[in-house]
Amino acid sequence: MAKTEKNIIRYRKTRKWNIGIVVFAVIFLYLTIMVIRYIMSPKIKMYEVLDGDIANTAYYTGVILREETLVTSDYAGYVNYYLREKQKAAVGDLIYTVDESGSVMEYLNNTSGNGSRLSDENLKELKKQLSDFSAVYSDNHFSEVYDINAKLSSMLMEYMNVNTLHELNEQNAGEISVSFRKCPATASGIVLYSTDGMEGLTPEQISAETFSSENYKKTIYTGGMLVNSGSPVYRMITGDGWSVVIPLTEEDLALYQEKNTVSVRFPQKDLMAEAGFSIVRGADGASYGVLTLNQYMVQFADERFVEIEIKTSQVEGLKIPKTALVNREAFVIPLEYLTTGGNSSAEGFYKEIYREDGSVSTEFVAADIFRITDHKQDIENKGTEQQTETPQEYCYISTDNFSTGDMIILPDSNERFRVAEKETLTGVYNVNRGYASFRYINIIDENNEYCIAEKNVYYSLRTYDHIALHGSSISEGEVLH
Repeated sequence: MAKTEKNIIRYRKTRKWNIGIVVFAVIFLYLTIMVIRYIMSPKIKMYEVLDGDIANTAYYTGVILREETLVTSDYAGYVNYYLREKQKAAVGDLIYTVDESGSVMEYLNNTSGNGSRLSDENLKELKKQLSDFSAVYSDNHFSEVYDINAKLSSMLMEYMNVNTLHELNEQNAGEISVSFRKCPATASGIVLYSTDGMEGLTPEQISAETFSSENYKKTIYTGGMLVNSGSPVYRMITGDGWSVVIPLTEEDLALYQEKNTVSVRFPQKDLMAEAGFSIVRGADGASYGVLTLNQYMVQFADERFVEIEIKTSQVEGLKIPKTALVNREAFVIPLEYLTTGGNSSAEGFYKEIYREDGSVSTEFVAADIFRITDHKQDIENKGTEQQTETPQEYCYISTDNFSTGDMIILPDSNERFRVAEKETLTGVYNVNRGYASFRYINIIDENNEYCIAEKNVYYSLRTYDHIALHGSSISEGEVLH
């Protein structure tokens, strides 16, 4: 049989669109665009307005004055101390002894290998001081290492000398022959084993040279030193009150002229106190401030100079970061022209409308009000000579509502006012409603980072309002993403 040939013709199949895939693709494309738009669009950071304050401070280096008495020795010989520095001594307490013949020093040298003169109780107290210091130590306060070193050295000296004195008192006269003079305190007060020549200095004797570190010399007395009769051996602070004297400039004189008290902070020890304040004339004719205190005397007993901060002013209000501040121009219109109208309680002005046929009509135009103020006070602040017998209040409105040259009408009158005068206002962008709205603020104080705005001002901010943290990154009416 003959082979039958067949022609096979292939037909293309018609593709049918799946509506589900189309919908999914559209949604995916939309989400992709929104995500990209969100990533690329600038982010508006918000800031919640809270009550706060700004305290302005001035920094000084002051000289410490106290009720100090310089004590001299009645004997010549080797001195040993028996009371820890900065400890308070009562009348009759043993402060030091004088070894006139050197027998005590000889005894100490001969018995130096007989064992430690520190008791278990002494060692326990020294270890406790080190443990307490280690628990609170911070590299940010490294200077405290010197304080603990001085404190431990003073404690060690006291323990060694007291124990040595106890040994000497227990020795029989036949076994050892030593002689020394006991010198008790003749008055009560804080004991210090150093002098600097400024004991008894008064504020009226202060001069600019007093604050010079080059002229300052401090002598420290240690156990075992040889002294002559009449030589200084220690000084005693006999009163709890103390004072800090600071130099004053002409600006300082104007600032403190009416002050009787000031708030002072000691940054070195992070202490704050209220101090009495007075101004005196020093030995060189310059003016000096005297801060009188009745606390923390012991903390600064061994210091002559101290760094202090004085709070010169403190202003309270709404605390706002300066990055949020923006400036906007506003038209200035007499407040008497402001009214309500239209189909709502919106505030605005009646504006003259000139039609093409030459007729004139009025139309109520709502206004964005930024500020209402006493313009007379503004004029006085500007230093002009213009005066009015009755204060004239003015309204500051957005320039988006009117144009220069527009005429507005006083309600129930034929008086007109031509819109022209502009002023620049400082404010922030309020974002409570999801879009940027300018709000004027009255700044009453500021520093490098923040400003304090007056509270309870009409058309301004309130506590807990939200504003744009960076005012330059947003514009009026912009919707937040």
